[in-house]
Amino acid sequence: MRVEYVLTEEHLAPAVIRVGDHETPVWLQQRWTEGEFATYIVHNGCGHCCAAMAARLHGVDIDPYGEYELCRTLWGAPTGDQGNWLSTAGIVKVLQHLHVPAKGFGVKDIGVRKATEHIIAALQEGKQVIFTSNPDDDPDNPFSTGYHWVMAVAQLEDGSILIANSSEKVTTQGVQLVKPEAIERALFRQATAPDDMTWGELQRIHEGSGYILVG
Repeated sequence: MRVEYVLTEEHLAPAVIRVGDHETPVWLQQRWTEGEFATYIVHNGCGHCCAAMAARLHGVDIDPYGEYELCRTLWGAPTGDQGNWLSTAGIVKVLQHLHVPAKGFGVKDIGVRKATEHIIAALQEGKQVIFTSNPDDDPDNPFSTGYHWVMAVAQLEDGSILIANSSEKVTTQGVQLVKPEAIERALFRQATAPDDMTWGELQRIHEGSGYILVG
């Protein structure tokens, strides 16, 4: 399947990724400043950006703001200890609602090496993979400065992995090309990813984290 990316001059979305017949902007969450819920995209929008990008690559016309509004429609506004960020199960549920195949997994039970192998195999099958990056586990993690969702789009012909990253704290281009071992360094090793969550909770961050195969 054809996979390519193009850098643009757009402030909000400095790159566009194309996979087969579909494409998505790569939105930078910190630049999303318009609208009633914009502050939640700016501060908690990595999962919403990833879910929207994954949906766009499967033919669903939605952006992070629309995806966030959809989450509130599906299961209500966050309450109590919940934040405005999505758990693994939350991303799966919103993608499935949009008729995009998605399945969530934890890392702790199978180990980071096997989880990485699972992710690379899925990319080679033409799937995308949204995963939690955690720099606390490895300071050489190239994707984030804190707990953060990013999307591995595809493994390219040269073996590198194309990453869509919504954080301008890491890249102002929105895309990164990394070696497969970078994913092993980045994965949150304690993620357990039960399927009974929607919004994430800081007190249960290991349960809200994991990885999702899309497609």
